Amino acid sequence: MTETASVGDRPSSDRLIWLVSACLAAAGALVWWRGLSLPGGEPHLWWPAVALGFALSERFAVHIPFGRETHSLTFSIAPMVLGLFFLDATELVLAAVLGMALTQAVIYRNPPIKLVFNAASIFAQVALAIVVFDGLIAALQVEADSLVPATWLAAIAAALAADLLGNLALFMIIGLRQRTWDTSELARTLAIAAVGTLVVTDLALVMALVLVRQRQGLALLGVIAVLTFLLYRGYQVQRLRYGRLQLLYRFTRSVDQALKDGTVEAAVESEARELLRAGYAQLFPCQPDCEGAWYAAACAGDPLLLARGGTSDAHRALRAAGHLDGLAAPLRDGGEIIGVLVVADRLGDVSTFDHEDELLLEALAGHASVALANSRLVERVRTAAEETEHLARHDPLTGLPNRLHFQQRLERRLTTTGSAAVLLMDVDRFKEVNDTLGHDVGDQLLREVGARLETLAGDETVVARLGGDEFAVLLGGDDVHVEGMVARIARDVARPMRLGEILIDVSASVGIAATPRDGSSAALLLRRAEVAMYDAKDGLSGVARYSPDRDPYSSRRLSLIGDLARALEDESLELHYQPQADPATGQITGVEALLRWQHPLWGHVPPDEFIPLAEHTGLIRPLTRFVIETAVRQCVAWQEAGTPVLMAVNVSMRNLLEPELADTVARLLVQAGLPAALLKLEVTESAIVAEPERALQALDRLVQLGLSVSVDDFGTGYSSLTRLRSLPVQEVKIDRSFVRDLADRADDMAIVRAVIGLGHDLGLRVVAEGVEDERSWRLLQELGCDLVQGYFLARPMPAEAMTTWLSDRMAGFATRLRSEQADEDGPRPLGGAPGRRRAGPTLR
Repeated sequence: MTETASVGDRPSSDRLIWLVSACLAAAGALVWWRGLSLPGGEPHLWWPAVALGFALSERFAVHIPFGRETHSLTFSIAPMVLGLFFLDATELVLAAVLGMALTQAVIYRNPPIKLVFNAASIFAQVALAIVVFDGLIAALQVEADSLVPATWLAAIAAALAADLLGNLALFMIIGLRQRTWDTSELARTLAIAAVGTLVVTDLALVMALVLVRQRQGLALLGVIAVLTFLLYRGYQVQRLRYGRLQLLYRFTRSVDQALKDGTVEAAVESEARELLRAGYAQLFPCQPDCEGAWYAAACAGDPLLLARGGTSDAHRALRAAGHLDGLAAPLRDGGEIIGVLVVADRLGDVSTFDHEDELLLEALAGHASVALANSRLVERVRTAAEETEHLARHDPLTGLPNRLHFQQRLERRLTTTGSAAVLLMDVDRFKEVNDTLGHDVGDQLLREVGARLETLAGDETVVARLGGDEFAVLLGGDDVHVEGMVARIARDVARPMRLGEILIDVSASVGIAATPRDGSSAALLLRRAEVAMYDAKDGLSGVARYSPDRDPYSSRRLSLIGDLARALEDESLELHYQPQADPATGQITGVEALLRWQHPLWGHVPPDEFIPLAEHTGLIRPLTRFVIETAVRQCVAWQEAGTPVLMAVNVSMRNLLEPELADTVARLLVQAGLPAALLKLEVTESAIVAEPERALQALDRLVQLGLSVSVDDFGTGYSSLTRLRSLPVQEVKIDRSFVRDLADRADDMAIVRAVIGLGHDLGLRVVAEGVEDERSWRLLQELGCDLVQGYFLARPMPAEAMTTWLSDRMAGFATRLRSEQADEDGPRPLGGAPGRRRAGPTLR
């Protein structure tokens, strides 16, 4: 049995094929030159008939895939064995070479390089077979034409040697062309070929015996030969089908894996080429412009088979596309045809696509359709998941990362480098734009700010919108870089923005927090950057770094919040009292109750720190009740001790706006038995300005009880003269910031003089707090200030000390007053202040 090669054209290895062909031809020629001899026994066959036998054996060869090439198993062993017995050597070589050349040139139309290789291969095989046969006959010392068992063995050995040479030559060519050497496949092929060679050799020997002894038996042998051919060919077809099932199973697994990787189309095309041994495979969508394509019939739902050599319009379109043969099968998604799977250019020139290949492609197309449908579903799910993930991590208005994404990036930066700076900014005047021009314009403003900030983003810089008009920028911890970025942000945001037909100027307030100074965790840096941002809004520059002193959420503050409630419950809070006096006479007219807190850990905690905490936590109501109740009881005690004074108590803005404040005060006055005239409530100017209408209603109710109301810290707020005139108050209290440096600052003197004059014109009593030296006392006396309060008179003191102090001052007041009238210059008043003859306000 001879084997012929079908190798694809690869110009880079053509020289190797020519070289192997030359070697085979040279080997055959060398054997020929040394002399070939055969017995040429009776009956002597006509060599052209044997050549026809070689041609027919090639025409009806069994083609077996071998890698990417085709391995053709022929029945040329039969005519060769007959030639060994009934032809001379020259006739046998000539018959083999011409029969091979006839088939290769006329039927298969192979190119010259393949024709030469196959001719040289059969030449070498026949020459080797003659040498082996002749040598064994001589060694066994038998007659070549005797057809005895010894000659049978010589014929079998010659056939096996020729078949082995042909297979090795073919394996060498395929290995050189593919640059792979599949020795396991070679072993399997040699084993199968050896079995076939033995069978065909046996048939040829039987045929030779029949020719010698009973030629009529050739008909029976012909039937056996045909059946053997059909059985062997059927075996090879079944073997091929089994191999294809394995490849189909591999195709399914490969496509399933590609589904995970998102490479289904590439996997389908690659596996289709491999499974159908094609040089080309492609997926095409079925579109209107594919009507003239050679695979158009498949778009209509019909599988298409175009073997080589066809003359139909589809064949001509196929060849115009550069292909020799082709298959096409529709791809379906449900009942809809979504595309076609096409393969073309069957590898090897001895075979083309057949009906089996068409069925296989249909099976592939079915699997591919399911895989592609799943791939599209997976892609839609993946896209939806990516969109959901993007929406979860990005701001839908500006497209910038949101708070979650920013915090994750910040945490990653801190984990990898340990160094980061956070800039937190909000847009000044945004609420004004939103309220005046509408939310659509406000959104447009935020998008424009986001777009300007996005130009700052880079590998090391992350820009995000945290919500509302708050944006954040993540930087490295370098101070120079931070300062440069802050300047750039301020410059970019300050550029005028055209929102519709309106040109708007805005600015930004930027807070800065950086590692390691301001914290080492993402949450802490963000919170402290926010604290700094609110500081920036209160400042003039619009930029502020985090300062622990200005952090309302420090550990001290958290500690105080919890401890304040406990201090209120266990009565560790206490009141201190500071007296007020007439600067002209030194007469003590009243005291101000001041709340004090001595914390066991933090020591003295000023009211400016814990009063806002009480307001923030809702403790301000019980705290105010405690202060008023304690002050009222103490005032009653002093009244009963013969030292009646007017008691002043501070009330916060939140207290003032509570509807039940007046009822609470009235109830406490009744319970203690204190006349309302001895209680004065001090309310800050800012509390009145915040909500003037509600404040006016609350003050009216308090005044109706009979107590007096004082405007505290006057001069620091923004109340107008008209509003002050309409308020039911009896007193204004000049803030200490104007009094402390009164003797040294002309502008403070002007303000104090104006307030005193304004208060007297409106019929109000004027109190100056913060009097800390004699010169200020004298000046206030000369300006006609009604009452003074400060360290020069007395520091705040506990109730017991204040009781003693009042008793000492009031007991000798009459005597001292008479002494002052007798002395022109006057003795020093109570507390050491110079006196002046003037009738001050008295208690009724």
